[in-house]
Amino acid sequence: MKDLKGKTAVITGGGTGIGLALALQLAEQGCNVVVSSTSKERLSAGANQIREASPNVKVFDIICDVSDRAAVKNLKAEITKAGLQVDILVCNAGVTTSGPYHMHRDSDWDWVYGVVLHGTQYCIQEFYPDMVERRSGHIVINGSQAGMVPNWVTLHGPYTSAKAAVHALGAAMRPEAAEHGVGVTTVVIAGTQTEIMKSERSRPDRFGEPLKVEVKKREARRVPASEVAGQILDGIRLDKGWVATHPDLKARTKQYFDEILAAYDH
Repeated sequence: MKDLKGKTAVITGGGTGIGLALALQLAEQGCNVVVSSTSKERLSAGANQIREASPNVKVFDIICDVSDRAAVKNLKAEITKAGLQVDILVCNAGVTTSGPYHMHRDSDWDWVYGVVLHGTQYCIQEFYPDMVERRSGHIVINGSQAGMVPNWVTLHGPYTSAKAAVHALGAAMRPEAAEHGVGVTTVVIAGTQTEIMKSERSRPDRFGEPLKVEVKKREARRVPASEVAGQILDGIRLDKGWVATHPDLKARTKQYFDEILAAYDH
């Protein structure tokens, strides 16, 4: 999708971080943007930033908890009411917990899977059929290096496994979607300057109290969110099947898959 002017993109988790950075870059290209998140304050601030930077495009901010199927349906309804059709869907919303597998409670798994996996699924179910009907559109699924190499980062079990699942979802969808003129890009994201480690502040009451486990902070090279957003934008324009944000992690990824491939030799 090389010509973005006049198109409309919906970005979940669009109030901060990678979502906001991508919204700013899409708007700069003349794309209308709909950003959603669970925080009215952060979402409004982000939307105003987009409006100030790109006053000639339409910008909507809509509260949406993607772990709630009804909320995603309402997101679609609000966009339709505004007279817009979604050309680009960016499944970006993500949350994580920190702690050993055995200390995670049912509510922790339900929350992280609800946002990362089911939230992606709900959005695709709402917006993809219209793209198929029009034979045009692009879907971005933001994954993680933690999901690509699950034994690379420990103590994020629900997040790691949910991200591995969305990689499979994107890879499985791509050839089928291509038959309908729809592109699918799966993004393998590593250390980025975002607020994901503050996820618990957005935890809905129905998922109970935050998981409180003291975990030693991990040192990592973190690139600016704008850099990752630029790579995603390039993926949309060139209809890339995969985007990997950290080339320096290729060797670690190869090591992991070589271990799997070796199993086929025995």
